[in-house]
Amino acid sequence: MKKIPYLLILIMVISLVPQALIAETGYVSDMLLLTFREGPGTSYPVIKTLKSSTAVSIQQEQDGFYKVELSTGEIGWVDKKFIIFEMPSALIVKQLEQKIARSERKIRNMEERQADLKTQLTSSNDENIKKIQRLETDLTQTRDQNKTLSKSLADAKNRYTTLVQQSKNIQQIVTENKTIKSENLSLTSRLEQLERKSKSLLKTGMIKWFLAGVGTLLLGWILGQSVSSRRRSGSSL
Repeated sequence: MKKIPYLLILIMVISLVPQALIAETGYVSDMLLLTFREGPGTSYPVIKTLKSSTAVSIQQEQDGFYKVELSTGEIGWVDKKFIIFEMPSALIVKQLEQKIARSERKIRNMEERQADLKTQLTSSNDENIKKIQRLETDLTQTRDQNKTLSKSLADAKNRYTTLVQQSKNIQQIVTENKTIKSENLSLTSRLEQLERKSKSLLKTGMIKWFLAGVGTLLLGWILGQSVSSRRRSGSSL
C-alpha cells in the first residue's frame, strides 16, 4: 500500500519532463526581419516582425514552424529555418564591448591604486613595495586580457560586417530574381499573343488561298464555256 503514492509521484514527474525539455532558447538569425505569425504557416496573419538576434523561447514544432514565446510574453509562430541556437554575431560583439569596457574600468582603478601606493611609498616600507609589485603584475595581466578581448572584438566585428554585406547581396539577388520573373511573365504573355495572332493569320491566309483557287477554277470554267459556245455558233453557220 505504501508504494502507490511513490508510483503516482514518479508518474507525475515523468509527465512534466517533456514540457521542460520543449522550452529551448533560440535566436532570430543575423541580418533578418522574421515574420511572427498567428499560426504555423505563411497563410496566417502576421502579428509583427522580429529583428535579428531576438531571443525566443521555443514551445512547440509543427509543419516547419516553431511556436515561440517572446520576452514580452507574446506567443506566435516563426519559420524554423531562420532560428539558430548559437549566439548571434551582434550579441557576441555587444558582450565583447561590455567586457572590454569593464576591463578598461578595472585598469583605470588599478592605475589609480598604483599611483596612490607610490605616493605613500617610502624606502623602508617593504610591504608597500610588495603591494605595488603585485598590483603591477595584476595590471599587466589585465592589460593582456584587454588586448585579447580587443582582438576578439575586431574579429567578431569583421564577421558581422561580412554578414551584413552578404545580406545586401542576397537582397539584391532576390530583387533581380523578381525582376527576371516579371520580365518572363511579360515575355510569356507576348509570346501567347503572337501565337494567337499567327494562328489567326494562318487561317486568314488559308481562306484567301482557297478563295483564289476557287476563283481560278470558276474563271477557267467560264472561259471554257465561252469558247465552247463560240465553237457551236461557228459550226452552225
